[in-house]
Amino acid sequence: MKATVSGRDYLECLEAWVPEFRRGLYALPDRPGRSCYGPGASNNWAVQTNLKAFAAAAVMAADPAFDETRAGVSRRSMLEHALALLRFSLESHCATGGRCLDGAPWGHTWISMLGIERMAHGVEAIETHLEPGDRDLLRRVLISECDWLLDGYYRGRAERPGEIRAGTVENNHPENNIWAGALLHRAALLYPDAVRAAEYRDKGSRFLVNGISVAADALSGAVVDGRPVSEWFVGANFFESYALNHHGYLNVGYMVICLSNLAMLHFSCRRAGQEAPGALYHHAADLWNLVKLCTFEDGRLLRIGGDTRVRYCYCQDYAIPAWLMALDCFGDRDCPGFEAGWLAQVRREMANNGDGAFLSDRCRELAGVSPLYFTRLESDRAAALSMGAFWRRTLELPGTAAEQPSPIFLTGAWSDEYHGACLVRGAARTASWTWLAGERPNGLCLPSGDSALAEWRHNLAGEIRGLGRVNYQDLVDHRQAIFDGGFLTWGRTVFRSEKMMCESHPDEETAGQEIVCAALPDDATMLVLQRARVLARVDLASVKGIFLQVPNDLFNGYRRVYRSGGRVLETNGRDWRAETIRVSGGRLEIDGRLLLEGAYGLDALFIHRPGRRQVGLSVRQDRADAGGMLLVDEICAPCQLGRRNYDAGAVIYDHGFAISVRPACAGRVGRWGARPEGLAAPGCPEVRLVAADGRDGVRYLLAANLGGRPAAPEIKAGEARRLSDLAGGGTVDAAGGVFRPELPARTCRLFRLEK
Repeated sequence: MKATVSGRDYLECLEAWVPEFRRGLYALPDRPGRSCYGPGASNNWAVQTNLKAFAAAAVMAADPAFDETRAGVSRRSMLEHALALLRFSLESHCATGGRCLDGAPWGHTWISMLGIERMAHGVEAIETHLEPGDRDLLRRVLISECDWLLDGYYRGRAERPGEIRAGTVENNHPENNIWAGALLHRAALLYPDAVRAAEYRDKGSRFLVNGISVAADALSGAVVDGRPVSEWFVGANFFESYALNHHGYLNVGYMVICLSNLAMLHFSCRRAGQEAPGALYHHAADLWNLVKLCTFEDGRLLRIGGDTRVRYCYCQDYAIPAWLMALDCFGDRDCPGFEAGWLAQVRREMANNGDGAFLSDRCRELAGVSPLYFTRLESDRAAALSMGAFWRRTLELPGTAAEQPSPIFLTGAWSDEYHGACLVRGAARTASWTWLAGERPNGLCLPSGDSALAEWRHNLAGEIRGLGRVNYQDLVDHRQAIFDGGFLTWGRTVFRSEKMMCESHPDEETAGQEIVCAALPDDATMLVLQRARVLARVDLASVKGIFLQVPNDLFNGYRRVYRSGGRVLETNGRDWRAETIRVSGGRLEIDGRLLLEGAYGLDALFIHRPGRRQVGLSVRQDRADAGGMLLVDEICAPCQLGRRNYDAGAVIYDHGFAISVRPACAGRVGRWGARPEGLAAPGCPEVRLVAADGRDGVRYLLAANLGGRPAAPEIKAGEARRLSDLAGGGTVDAAGGVFRPELPARTCRLFRLEK
């Protein structure tokens, strides 16, 4: 892959954003020369938003290549805007005696130093334009925040001021520890004459070591900043696999946020010609290797654990500083390709919006109910783009990706036991399953090079909605195994419906579900079994089995083509048509890239189009007023869209299917698909058997015992003489023309058939 990117590429996106930036500015009528970006500054996200907008304005004002005609404003005006934003923020901090627009100062919170870190490059960009009073205010703010980090810092509880906390599940604060440690070191570098500069450096390193921290650090003798890691260690924030359980789920996005905050101090030190603290790079390369595995070739994040927020922004935006640090520190020459790919998507969305904003079309409803949330997201993208523009302009960073047959580190396998996560990436297929996901559980099977097919909201895990406003799945239990080229996982969930209309109506557990998922080691195929049953007599508002989601929005050009038999169906995301299309049979081809084939329990499929963007903030956050930010076609079976009553124990759906990918170079000819076949299991009503042909020419058998008792089904051997267990090891030989594999209760096995 070869791609070229420069600071000018970033600057062009910022120039196009200037109209939105100016619309969001508020000039304070009683404070000349002071302004804020957004609906008003207060001590949290509002001041963060203001500081990020300042950084973007400052970078534009300082860049000699800034196109005044294209932006519709002069560099001098951009400098005035930047200084007005900065001065308002500095003067309203608790250390300087001022107030925000809500009448209270900001600062001395667990997150206040984040805004300072994200605006630091903006200060560097216009440093020569700062007046003595600006420099004095900046010093007072930074010293005040650092003294508070030494003496008063708390996160979650305040009874032990100054305490650093960490934990893989409880007290998981990796990003917080990183930006706190970075600010302490930043202040010590900027103000070596500060009375407590040595304390800043010491506690700064302790914060940083306990950012990307793992349990093994407790015994590590590696020396960092003059001490063994074990002496700095407080607790692990990451699992040994480098999985991160942030906000209660496997959060690839916050892995990126951690790297991005390392990058901010790294590049400040680089520009100043000063050595960064060694603690800044603690496990950074290890985490980057996983983040890179979770990145598509076009730069879009492969969020195998899902996302509870607006798709493709915030954490995605801060991949830019992470990429630039990986390029500069680790020599990863694939990063310019990620940059170029993501910038192309930013430009596409801005062109789609047509008003200079980054997210105005997809987030129109969100902006109506929360202007703060909208401007927060806009300023995140602007700040991240400004980092790319500034660092690429002022530092010698390679602008061209290495030219090679295929990107390095983009194929491989990874798993994490706590989250029940498995990921296998091959040249043709990306397959994953995560039980403890943001909108749990979810699975993916898609062409490795097609990021626009990815959506993770309960994907491949069914959707059953009761009559409450909030509906979701809770995890009961799970297990998984990963093997060469594939994985096998099994688990149970329960569907919950909460916040009923009728007073005193209790929350309901509506249905239980068993799911089995097997990624075959053929770089093409995934098998999925689903069974859902009613727990007690209940009214269900809707039922959507399978629930394969196919994004049909701006990122794929608002067009999908489906084929089934001789029938061709084209859906247009722009027409906002609400419809449910029935497709006879159990076979559906999607864009010639993805194929869904029923094995048992499916005589029809449905393409459900709700006529609106339905993928938005997590349903568990109960913020439906924010609307949806991504439109998807939902492939379902069954597809019940109206209220229906079910008796206790009723089977809602019970089916198995295969999903196969076709490599982009395969064309329209040749055999395609796994041809899955459901096999009978006489005398074993809880056993499900599916045989399928892998693209590698091997026949596979997925055997699942969904019941609570052991089973040993009789399976006709045909020409096969042996079953090789891919996940558990061992073999089963044919006897009398049949196989009798032992299946313990609630377990599954994946076999390769051998002659």
